[in-house]
Amino acid sequence: MKKNDQTQHEEIGRLEQRIAHLEERISKLEKEPVGEGFTSPGRFQIQDTRSEESGVKEAPSSQNSMELRIGEYGMAWMGNIVLLIGILFLTQYMQNNNRELISLLFGFASVGIVYLIGYLTRESLPYMSRLFSYNGHILLYIQTMRICLFQSSKVIDNPVLGHLVIILVLIVLIYLAYRKNSQLLTVLAFLMASVTAVASAYTHFTLPLALAMSLCAIFLARRKGWWVGLVISIFLVYSIFLVWILGNPFLNKSIELIAEHQMGYLYLFACALAYSLLALLPKSENLPHNQPLNAVLLNGLGFSFIFTLMVLSFFSANYSVYFGLIAAFCIVYSVVLQLRGTWNTVAAMYAIYCFVALSISISGIYHFPLAFFLLSIQSLLVVIVALWFRSRFMVIMNTILFAGLLIAYLVTDESLDMINFSFSLVALVTARILNWKKQRLEIRTELIRNIFLFSGAAMLLFSLHEAVPANFVTLSWTLAAMVFFILSVVIRNMKYRWLAISTMVVTVFYLFIVDLSNISLGYRIIALMFIASISLGISIFYSKRQKERKHRD
Repeated sequence: MKKNDQTQHEEIGRLEQRIAHLEERISKLEKEPVGEGFTSPGRFQIQDTRSEESGVKEAPSSQNSMELRIGEYGMAWMGNIVLLIGILFLTQYMQNNNRELISLLFGFASVGIVYLIGYLTRESLPYMSRLFSYNGHILLYIQTMRICLFQSSKVIDNPVLGHLVIILVLIVLIYLAYRKNSQLLTVLAFLMASVTAVASAYTHFTLPLALAMSLCAIFLARRKGWWVGLVISIFLVYSIFLVWILGNPFLNKSIELIAEHQMGYLYLFACALAYSLLALLPKSENLPHNQPLNAVLLNGLGFSFIFTLMVLSFFSANYSVYFGLIAAFCIVYSVVLQLRGTWNTVAAMYAIYCFVALSISISGIYHFPLAFFLLSIQSLLVVIVALWFRSRFMVIMNTILFAGLLIAYLVTDESLDMINFSFSLVALVTARILNWKKQRLEIRTELIRNIFLFSGAAMLLFSLHEAVPANFVTLSWTLAAMVFFILSVVIRNMKYRWLAISTMVVTVFYLFIVDLSNISLGYRIIALMFIASISLGISIFYSKRQKERKHRD
């Protein structure tokens, strides 16, 4: 009996432990957040569906969240914008009614009040507080501009002091943006700096301010990763240069290129150089993908546009010197980027820009059509540089430039034998190099090589047509076909055989359409016999090759 009693006590003890364990788990479940299907902690209840049965549906959660966002954020933006416009209109109304002093006092008092509201709501309404701060920054800038630059309300007559006060306000705003980690405030400060530059009538204030903006944007992009602000700064900087070179139509009410450059091109070169330094940034996980590439590309487009306007305005007589200097800088910088940098595409872009600038410089020194000779040779030089850079991008761009150059030459009235043969030889040699080093350039398609190969063959026929007497055109083309065929055998390349066959077909058509009605009977006989012998010889070659292939099979 004692054993039975002991066994019962042990079972009761184990049951009590299990019950305690279950109670502990239930208490933990009751402490979890209430989810769908719960009305009170830990208690399951069926959801009330009476509203659905009666035809009344609850609004979806997405609509509720949209309503909350519009109510909290949208109305905050609208209220601050309306408040800003209202304050500006009120100060302008006082100004128009000959109450300049009251207008200025009210303007600066409104700045303080807006800042105070933003400070007092920093904990209870943090989002609205930030908007009030931005509103205060804008009001502070506008009121400073009124007393420093606007003629109707200017208080500081000394232009140097007035500009320094505005610069001080901009510096403070950028410092606040840096401290508060606010890219939006930085962009707002850049917009204010752009307005200040445009509102100033002094070249050596406007352009240095643009340069300072570019340096500040580069620093913040490097330190804070604010690449959006950097891209916006590039657009704003070159917009400032555009307004300046157009004679500042906002102030002068007319668009006309300025008469004197006042050494403004130095600031342009400095800005372009500053943005170019972004290509030296090393790749890292914190650096957004291809952001330096995009910035450098946008910088190149802006610089090219503004400098083109400068050339048309000031340097039309000696632009070759400036483009030569640009080409020298770009080729040196591309080599530095290739050796030390990590953005190979950017290095290739600077190399291509170098050759474009060099092309413009050559055209200015030697003039057309003689410049086409050097430009065609330069195309071969680009391919050689692309091999060292291992840049497929350079090869593609060079193909486009070569095709454009060739078309430009062909549409001109004057044709020179030296230039004709140079285009032909450069195209054929380029095609051979691309086939020889296609693994190094990672070229997976034959399109680029085919463009050079067949354009070279076509230019060879055109060159022979222009160079030899009319009686020997057919013979010269037949010899060209022979050369292509011999090359196909020597280097074992099928494409040269196709060139030979195509050349023979074109030669036959030319013989029957042109030569038979223009050349003498003796030359006709020689041409016919020569073409016939070459055609039969090619046919015999293919027949023997076919027999050898069947014999091997």
